[in-house]
Amino acid sequence: MSEMNYQALIYFKTVAELQHYTRAADALYISQPALSKAIHNLESELGTALFQKNGRNVELTRTGSLFYEYINRSLNEIDQGIAAVRREIEIERNTIFVSALYSLYAIYLPDKILAFRRLYPDCRFRMEYKYTSAVLKDVMQGRFELGVCSDFTPEGEFSCLEKHTLFQEPVELIVGKGHRLAGRQNIPVGELRDEHFIVWVRSKLGTNKLLADLCGRFGFEPNITAEAYNDYGVLSMVAMGEGIAIIPVHSGANTSNVVPISLDVDFPLTRDISLVWRKNEALSPMTAKFRDTLLSEHDWV
Repeated sequence: MSEMNYQALIYFKTVAELQHYTRAADALYISQPALSKAIHNLESELGTALFQKNGRNVELTRTGSLFYEYINRSLNEIDQGIAAVRREIEIERNTIFVSALYSLYAIYLPDKILAFRRLYPDCRFRMEYKYTSAVLKDVMQGRFELGVCSDFTPEGEFSCLEKHTLFQEPVELIVGKGHRLAGRQNIPVGELRDEHFIVWVRSKLGTNKLLADLCGRFGFEPNITAEAYNDYGVLSMVAMGEGIAIIPVHSGANTSNVVPISLDVDFPLTRDISLVWRKNEALSPMTAKFRDTLLSEHDWV
């Protein structure tokens, strides 16, 4: 087994998943003869055929399927190990990993990051902007140390997370410029019962939770007809007349293609923006300083 190498296992895994030598060779940026030779050498070393023809494709043999189960797990572990080492190197270089809401790309975080870097010029930030459920997943899986997201309950699957509210962000109803409600200044929530709503990727978190809670107060569930991955996707679909949406005021709803409208409610229409991290796990020193700086300010946008 001494001749078996990591690259040959990558080749095997790729052929197994694409079930075609030519497509696998293209994906691996090598020639098909070189790929075929590598697989043949691997089969010779193992003493068994790993693939058999199936028309123009190939498929795993019984022993090939068994081998694939182990190789797939092993290569995934190696990839995770490489990612973990690279991440540790970034942490040693004072890199702060933050997963945050799309809307915070333009508000709150840029000023906070700039102010923090003035205090700690050697720090760096690795940022990704997503929706609430994706932010929470990033933090729970350890891809990011900190998350900045909208409303959720730190129970059940989220019980491993610590949550602290940073500020409250106003939200508003928006409709397309040509929508029948576009000329209204103020609308009772009950009138939205039969409207089509555009939401972020479907979940019971964040602004989606706010929408569900809002409609629930008035005895109906929102009729959700489309989803988007970010604020701009929601805005675009509303502008095209696909539906209406509840969206943060700072998301750019002043565009000429959508119209913001006040809702007739006797309570603040806002969403909480919270900072989250994993409970009982120490943050890297620079990340802990950034977290503590945000928590100590209690700013309101």
